[in-house]
Amino acid sequence: MKFARKFTDLAIEGKKARRYDEFSRKSRLGDFKEYASLAARYLAEGGSVLDVATGPGYFCTELAKLSTFKIVGVDISNDLVAIARANARETGAAVDFQQANASAMRFPDGTFDLVFCSWAIKNFREPAAVLNEVYRVLKQGGTALIIDLNGDATGQDWQSYASGRDLKGVNALSMRLAFRIQQGGAYTRD
Repeated sequence: MKFARKFTDLAIEGKKARRYDEFSRKSRLGDFKEYASLAARYLAEGGSVLDVATGPGYFCTELAKLSTFKIVGVDISNDLVAIARANARETGAAVDFQQANASAMRFPDGTFDLVFCSWAIKNFREPAAVLNEVYRVLKQGGTALIIDLNGDATGQDWQSYASGRDLKGVNALSMRLAFRIQQGGAYTRD
């Protein structure tokens, strides 16, 4: 992962995007509901939200169920943007999904009350540029909520995560493999 991101931001396309959507729907929907509930605590009715690296858009659709927020989700993958739009239509969520590179977003300064990014910082070629963009598009006093894998995480940390989500069989094995691969590219506290 570290090697691949030296050349480009990592996008999930094609069959991998469809599998990622399926996995997210089956095994991570609880995470997205939890994240949406947390984010809603920082927002007033009608607040504006940006989800960076939205993937299949489940955070956005879950957040849309909680109030009338103005929600935009961006992802570098055209396939994931299409999947996110389909998922939003399926739930009736009003979300604007756009294809965009997180290190050079086309939003004016100070556009959003909250910017959310989950499990993606490690995938960006230029994470500092992305964090600068997050800061740039936040309104003064806004909130950035960033959740990502820590490179210092242990096998016990993984076990705690998996046991809390009732991951079993092939899903548990697939997620553990993904955890190990992604951990190799994740940042440490240093």
